[in-house]
Amino acid sequence: MHLLTILAFAFLLWRGEMPASRPIIGNLSPASTLVIVLFQPILLGLAAFAASRRARRLLTSRAVSCHRAQRFHHRVTLLLRVALIGGFGFSVFGTSWPEWFAFESISPPLQIVGDCIVLSPYFAGAIALWLAAYPYEQTIRRMDSSGPDDSSINPPWNLAAYLDFNIRHHLLIVAVPMTLILFAADLIRSYGATLTQWSRWRGAPDVALGVVAAGVFLVAPIMMRRIWRTAPLECGPLRSRLEALCRRKGMRCRDILVWKSDGYMINAAVMGLVAPVRYVLLSDALLANMTPAQIEAVFGHETGHVRHRHIQHFLVFAFVGWLLVTALMELLGQRVSAPGSRPIGSVWTVDGIAIVATALFWGLGFGWLSRRFERQADLFGARCVTPPAHECLLPCSVHIDENTTLDGGDRVCATGAAVFASALDRVASLNGIPREERSWRHSSIASRVRFLASVAGDPQRAIRFENLVRRIKVGIWLAAVAGGLLSAWYWTDLMQRTAQSTQ
Repeated sequence: MHLLTILAFAFLLWRGEMPASRPIIGNLSPASTLVIVLFQPILLGLAAFAASRRARRLLTSRAVSCHRAQRFHHRVTLLLRVALIGGFGFSVFGTSWPEWFAFESISPPLQIVGDCIVLSPYFAGAIALWLAAYPYEQTIRRMDSSGPDDSSINPPWNLAAYLDFNIRHHLLIVAVPMTLILFAADLIRSYGATLTQWSRWRGAPDVALGVVAAGVFLVAPIMMRRIWRTAPLECGPLRSRLEALCRRKGMRCRDILVWKSDGYMINAAVMGLVAPVRYVLLSDALLANMTPAQIEAVFGHETGHVRHRHIQHFLVFAFVGWLLVTALMELLGQRVSAPGSRPIGSVWTVDGIAIVATALFWGLGFGWLSRRFERQADLFGARCVTPPAHECLLPCSVHIDENTTLDGGDRVCATGAAVFASALDRVASLNGIPREERSWRHSSIASRVRFLASVAGDPQRAIRFENLVRRIKVGIWLAAVAGGLLSAWYWTDLMQRTAQSTQ
């Protein structure tokens, strides 16, 4: 849902930059526009209620396995979310809905109010999907209501708390920083000519927006810890154990936080590009329902994201994607601006191709890269819980016997891999995730467990995988450097030719 919310804001940013403001369907009456825009969340909500009802029937049916019912609900929910963002994109680009709230003509700072109104159908649709899913989630929690010590794993979850959690976790966590960026973009678009004239540089508005976006991204973890309900992990044996792991692995963070979800979520996360604003979060349910070794393994996974600089490489990957889409738009723009082309239709064609290219790049490329990074973090987490040789209980390529330990390097201890695999299985069980269900950013739990077992038994496979990820990272950096140099050369040459033609 986070990516879809980012896309919703990106649609408004993109729409504001379009040279032609005429929508794809320009002759719709106001009533027709309202029907298209406002009926989308209603229809999605009805479809989601029907899917939730069927999923609950499947859960209680003896002829259908629980995993099949869960898989059905996961996939239908994914399709409805895609329909939500697709419908909102059509409202933004296909109708005059955004033009109704073009408040910059009154005062540029007011445009952010209009943008929030334009976004409201997307927010309403997201809330409708959660309202529909609530009965299904309650059924799942009742079916798995007690832990091994007869304590409640999934405590009662009232509707208000359920919506509060989802709105905070899926909407506000993205909407707050993106609203700041959108507000800056509105102001820069309104005062861009003045900024260009003052700086005597054509690229000043773009650079200004980039600086604002970078600043928001840098301080976002401080906002996120307030939007999500968090509190510092209390002092005790567990915190001491995790802090010792940080020192051992050279990972610095500002704090270790408990992610409060009223026992709903079994998850962990790391946020923050640099140590002064970096936090590691462990959910309350994860802390309550996992052993200290499993918690340390999950914490080690998040530490792996930091030590392998995955966030930085994601940013470089995003820069490469921006360069590719910009180059594609520039190439197509030059072709459609040739004599005899149809300007309005051609502009929409170019922008449509750019949107599709962006979706493919992120949908395929980012997902593929993320799954490799997740597996690398899995290996790091397994290495973090590698026991001493005398405590290793499985045939292992790291511990030959009780007195002999090979230099680990890229090797993975079989016992450490088993501890991390047990943590993954626990996450799947408590979250009601089918073991074979994969997501956009993560491989299935079952495939991740199989991978851990395979690399623990075959040191060469672990080495080959780590080398593959290193080559991927080098490739991303080479593409970024080459693309940046080519882009700088192209725009410098273009500006020189433009200046010569005006003399």
